Amino acid sequence: MRGSLPGGATGGLRPARALVVACAAVLVACGAGPARTSAGGQALRPPASPTPDGLLAQARAIAGPAAPPSRLVIPAIGVDAAVEPVGLDAQGRMAAPARTTDVGWYRLGAAPGDAGDAVIDGHLDWWNGPAVFWRLDRLRAGDRVAVVRADGTEVDFVVDASRTVPYDASLQDLFTEVGPPTLTLITCAGAWDAGRATYLQRLVVHASLAPRVLSPSPSG
Repeated sequence: MRGSLPGGATGGLRPARALVVACAAVLVACGAGPARTSAGGQALRPPASPTPDGLLAQARAIAGPAAPPSRLVIPAIGVDAAVEPVGLDAQGRMAAPARTTDVGWYRLGAAPGDAGDAVIDGHLDWWNGPAVFWRLDRLRAGDRVAVVRADGTEVDFVVDASRTVPYDASLQDLFTEVGPPTLTLITCAGAWDAGRATYLQRLVVHASLAPRVLSPSPSG
């Protein structure tokens, strides 16, 4: 599903009104209704060239793929969520997590920390209130995102860009499996369209691998 954004709410929980329609060609799970109508984004661009840490992570990915993610932690917006592996929905779009408190990792693409762009989506809201990515639009450049993996290791990313795109956009820079390790977080944004049963935009947050902090050499 290159460039195809996550669909809507699928499986598990269902909204009060028949909303299993997701984010058409963009990414990320929507909620069940118009709990809010807009989300902002920063006009920042991700790094154009690999960093030494990115190259190191790519080399490690070649030697052995990263373990799948198990939790997503974003201190700046109070997210500490379990990760559900997701694939494609019936329309060939990235599926949404079954639980509104969880996030969904696109298991057919890169794992966080491996070469390429790992994609994680989450619901904005649901019929009973805010969901896991309700505050995603509050992330700012420099905010840290931690991914805890199934083997107990952790990989950290730093937010460097965010943007809003039409719900049916096709984004070719997502779902890649080459280049420096990056992370994309997606949720719904914009106004609620009752006729289409979806929000009209998607918020896309980009994060790059956090630079490693070297410990000072012991003095002798």
